Amino acid sequence: MAANTGSTQTFAEATGLWDRAVGATNYMLDHWWAWLVLGFALWLFLKARYQHQLLGELDERCVAAAGDIDAMLNERHALIGNLAETVKGFAGQEHKVLKDVIDARARATSTTGGAKMDAEAAVSSSLANLWSITETYPQLASSSHFAELRAELVRMEDRINAARRFYNLTVEELNGVRRAFPYNLLDSIAKTATHEKYSLGENRAQFDQPVKVSF
Repeated sequence: MAANTGSTQTFAEATGLWDRAVGATNYMLDHWWAWLVLGFALWLFLKARYQHQLLGELDERCVAAAGDIDAMLNERHALIGNLAETVKGFAGQEHKVLKDVIDARARATSTTGGAKMDAEAAVSSSLANLWSITETYPQLASSSHFAELRAELVRMEDRINAARRFYNLTVEELNGVRRAFPYNLLDSIAKTATHEKYSLGENRAQFDQPVKVSF
């Protein structure tokens, strides 16, 4: 009885794997432009995804920085109340100046949005007027409690300035990202919130000026 001498095919030979690979390679070479389009589409998708995440992070950073400023302004408002009571004890006849300070603080604490910046600027202006009247009250100027309140307000103005600068830088970074392509298209779809820059604390020099005592 004769033995079987037929050859055994390999998996690659049985499935025509080599021919299939050659055919696929030829197809890819013939349609090379499709890979460029696919690569660009993938890059654009990843870029848009990263940008959407970045816009969200910058928006949250702006909100957090604005919250820090509000917290410091609330601290300043508390100090203003103590300051007004102290000045009233030495210069009670300066009703208008004291009323302006209290009214400005009340408007600032009840105002939100873009109008809040104007209200806080009015607080700084009213405080500058308050500092000016201390020149005619030597006892007030020499009061240790008044000096402590004034020094604390100066430190508070410094902190507000620093927080404002950080917030403004964050807003500038967010706006710069939003203007760049393709992020401007993505932002028009995502509708990221718009943040306004703060302009608070420019009157710090007036806070820090030494009081001139007249005898």
